[in-house]
Amino acid sequence: MNQQISTKSIARIAAIQTLYQFASSKNTPDINSVALKIKEFYKDINFKSDHDIDQKSKLKLKPSYSYLDELVKYTHDNLLEIDKAISQFLTKSWTMANLPMLLHAVLRVGICELTYFPETPKKVIINEYTDIANEMLDENEIGFVNSILHNYAQSRQE
Repeated sequence: MNQQISTKSIARIAAIQTLYQFASSKNTPDINSVALKIKEFYKDINFKSDHDIDQKSKLKLKPSYSYLDELVKYTHDNLLEIDKAISQFLTKSWTMANLPMLLHAVLRVGICELTYFPETPKKVIINEYTDIANEMLDENEIGFVNSILHNYAQSRQE
């Protein structure tokens, strides 16, 4: 059986990885060099063995490189606006300063896609990032991602 995860889903994960790497690296000159490294990682023939995936597996983990580029560009170009949107929905116990970097990256790319990619249904975007959060974040952060993205999407419909 030929398994494939959507190329857009992988692009979303790769965009999150790119934004996370860029935010956590103080000596990276620009976002494009980080994006290039992430793309090379997904093209690496040893990718499966690096992640304990059976080499005989038909699972394909290939991002849509054009979608990845768009997500990274729009997110990076609009970080101030995106962070302002995130901060509007934070509770008293959360601030922009105490958001874990990976959680912040997930929220940034999710808000970006909800804002700048209207052709994708909002429900699909929220479900995608909640699923990604389920794989990448702590249990209490999964509902947080869902809540922030849902509330943001609702606020844009009004």
